[in-house]
Amino acid sequence: MVPKYYWLAVLAAITLFAAPVFSQDKNTSTSNLSNPQIAGKQLFVGKECTACHTLAEKDEGEKTAMQSTRDDEWFAGHVAEHSEVILRDDRSSRRKRRTAAEEVDMLRAYLDGTTAAEKKQIDSMSEDVFKGAYLYAQNKCQNCHMIAGEGKDIGPDLSRVASKHDRAWLLKNLLDPKQFAPDTEMPSYEELGEQALNQIAAYLTTLK
Repeated sequence: MVPKYYWLAVLAAITLFAAPVFSQDKNTSTSNLSNPQIAGKQLFVGKECTACHTLAEKDEGEKTAMQSTRDDEWFAGHVAEHSEVILRDDRSSRRKRRTAAEEVDMLRAYLDGTTAAEKKQIDSMSEDVFKGAYLYAQNKCQNCHMIAGEGKDIGPDLSRVASKHDRAWLLKNLLDPKQFAPDTEMPSYEELGEQALNQIAAYLTTLK
């Protein structure tokens, strides 16, 4: 395993030299949106829904408009029939079913649970932000944290975490949370790697 001090040096360098790359998100707040609403867009893209569907109001060529996902049963069946579960690589069939249901909820949150203005807001975000939101969901951060009323309150509410901490602090906390809270049960996410950590931090930085 790569020593932890190596990653601290790497993240410090990233914070210093890569800050301009993320400056586009500096003044963009997503605190009005739940995580599934944003992560749902990345899931929509990742599951290749765009191969058959468009988010436009009308059909575009052979692509059908996603004006409504109809009822829960129909939509869940449609997603299961036409795509693979990608959020997590679960081994047990029970966990796969849970993850499949979670994907359906995320897609509906994005497709049906957002207004036209909110969709426009999400579409204006950088790729790193909605990929970071997706990684947040993929790593089950919502099992301990809340954002915009969604999730659990075991850990701190992250709805406005960026109003208290800057991006450098968020990166360090993802890498080694015990340096700030020695008794925390939150694990290190060092194994996710540099790119994923930056994407999660990019998302968290918009929560203000």
